[in-house]
Amino acid sequence: MLIETQLPDLLHRGKVRDTYQIDADLLLMVTTDRISAFDVVLPTGIPE
Repeated sequence: MLIETQLPDLLHRGKVRDTYQIDADLLLMVTTDRISAFDVVLPTGIPE
C-alpha cells in the first residue's frame, strides 16, 4: 500500500496523485492508494 511518496522534487501533492518534476520537459505522476471522497482524503488507504 502506497499512501505517501518521498521522492525529491515534489511539484504538487493532490488528494490521490503526487506530481514530480523530473526535468524541464518531463513530469512523473504517481497514483497512490489514498482515497478521496467528497473532497476529503480518508485516513486509510485502499485495502488489499
